[in-house]
Amino acid sequence: MPRSRELWFLSRHLRLHMERRVQPLRWMPAADVHQGRDGWLIKLELAGVRPEDVRLRVCGNFLAVSGRRYDHFLGGDWRLQSMEITYGEFERGFEFPVNIENARLMTEFRDGMLLVRIQREA
Repeated sequence: MPRSRELWFLSRHLRLHMERRVQPLRWMPAADVHQGRDGWLIKLELAGVRPEDVRLRVCGNFLAVSGRRYDHFLGGDWRLQSMEITYGEFERGFEFPVNIENARLMTEFRDGMLLVRIQREA
């Protein structure tokens, strides 16, 4: 195999390896959106996120959910061996077919999930 091809494979392998180790600036939690007769229910997977670290913003027909997950369990003389959980800032946006600025929003944390109920105006 020519040297240039070996270098290409090596650089690609290193780049892919580093991409798996370097965390993104923001992460996007998994979400489910359900529609009912009088609104929507959004479930976001936010294990380890405290309610006070979450923000909701509504603009027209758009809902933005953002916040931060901290690594509160580090301390002592621990050295990182492997890191699969993403910490830091997160953001997720949802677009609806109608304006939701005057809708009633109710939130609840349950078993690592953030439940956001959006009740349309009567």
